[in-house]
Amino acid sequence: MQKRIKPRGILCLLFAALMALVCLAGCAGSADGGDGGTTESAAAGEDLARFEDARLGVVTGSLYGGYSRELFPNARISEFNNFADVLAALIQGKVDGTMLDRPNFNAVKRTESGLSCTTVPQYSVEIGFGFQKNAGGDALKEKMDTLLTRLSEDGTLDSMIDKWYGETEPNRPVPLDGLTGNAGTLKVSIDTTRKPFVYLYNNEPVGFEIEVLYLFCKEYGYDVEYEDVPFASGLAGLAGEKYELVCGGLYMTPERKESVNFSDPYMVADVVMATYAGGGGFFASVGESFEKTFVREGRWKMILEGIGTTLLISLSAVAGGTLLGFLLYLWTRAKNKVSSKIARGIAAVYSKLVAGMPTLVILMLLFYVIFGKVDISGLAVAIIGFILTFGSFVYNQLKLSVEGVDRGQTEAAYALGYGRNRAFFRIVLPQAMKMFLPVYSAEIVNLVKATSVVGYIAVSDLTKVGDIIRSNTYEAFFPLIAVALIYFLITWGISALLGLLQRRLDPKRKKRAGKKFLPEEDVK
Repeated sequence: MQKRIKPRGILCLLFAALMALVCLAGCAGSADGGDGGTTESAAAGEDLARFEDARLGVVTGSLYGGYSRELFPNARISEFNNFADVLAALIQGKVDGTMLDRPNFNAVKRTESGLSCTTVPQYSVEIGFGFQKNAGGDALKEKMDTLLTRLSEDGTLDSMIDKWYGETEPNRPVPLDGLTGNAGTLKVSIDTTRKPFVYLYNNEPVGFEIEVLYLFCKEYGYDVEYEDVPFASGLAGLAGEKYELVCGGLYMTPERKESVNFSDPYMVADVVMATYAGGGGFFASVGESFEKTFVREGRWKMILEGIGTTLLISLSAVAGGTLLGFLLYLWTRAKNKVSSKIARGIAAVYSKLVAGMPTLVILMLLFYVIFGKVDISGLAVAIIGFILTFGSFVYNQLKLSVEGVDRGQTEAAYALGYGRNRAFFRIVLPQAMKMFLPVYSAEIVNLVKATSVVGYIAVSDLTKVGDIIRSNTYEAFFPLIAVALIYFLITWGISALLGLLQRRLDPKRKKRAGKKFLPEEDVK
């Protein structure tokens, strides 16, 4: 008889694995050593030739990927999803350097004293705000240019740049309230991983560009509504007229100017090559890392909100998708031949379309194309998208499970006088459920894990919250471990509940349980 691992044993194994990871990370962290570096390399004009054969990290699709390949054609380039991942790779020694703009470097330097940098004299970046390429975008751009000119002339812009882009963390500005909204509400895409341009403080967007936007809205009578999405998604939403404005340290390149209506640049930033000189090891900073990840600014509340969002999407998708799949299958069984034929055609097209596209692509098509000009939240779109994907699975799996039941069962039911529907629901479906439920349970677990992509459509789920925390603290270990552990507990709990449900519905188990209450002579 196969032994079943008890929940306590699973948790003990998980704890042991976690401690092993901590020890390995501690050994790796303490091996680097170093004196902590300086804000600028000891020799400011240090020859960049040493990066010719180096390992360089870049964000996928960023300007710096092209710069790195152009300057260092022999370098080994590794691409990452966001800057927080690049920085983690730099600190862990997986890459030797990464390019970034000076303001971004100063913001990172505030929390990572081991960083140093070398100026890349050949390059600089223009930074501004992005608007739609239409009459409305032209009008907003003109107003923004007028405001930026005035702020530059009276010295306000310089003081704001000194405050947000300096090497000292700024105090939180005056609360951004008092907006009338008389001229309407601007829907703005922000990328809160782009500190110090835009980031979160106490779960509220702050940064240089947030302050500029506040002055803009106050000047012209707008209110503002933010949606936090990766900058690439923001640009897609801008092209689809989902957003009226995109911000987050947006670089003004010739290629982007073809599709984005940029404001006048509010600054031209130096490009630097950042390197890491090592620190005091993993265990020396573990307490500080824990405090930054969970305690500071009440970030544990963000994690709880992310868990709630993940569970809401998952449960809604399971309930809605199950209902959709079952109703669609029942429609294909309609007595009317014309209706049944139409249903089978719709079901075949729907299931093949959904099965042939990645979930992320479906979500982005829904959010930026189908509902591009509709005022609908990313959360609602995520629920709709996962209902569609899970409904497709339920329909296909139910169809396969019913077809797996011997046709003789149906014929026997007819011989006993059962009608068509009664034979299906009383004889065929219960037997099909024995094949359906195990696969159904596994797919629910996969669904929960698949929800990690909803951050691309402005939904702050568990994974997105973890990314935001990493982007603000530049800590990799605790946010990733916390997210992984929470997903494990959620999926393990769901698997346990579904396993219990399967055992409860098992007809053989019911029969065995019923025998316990029968007199001995009846059992025989």
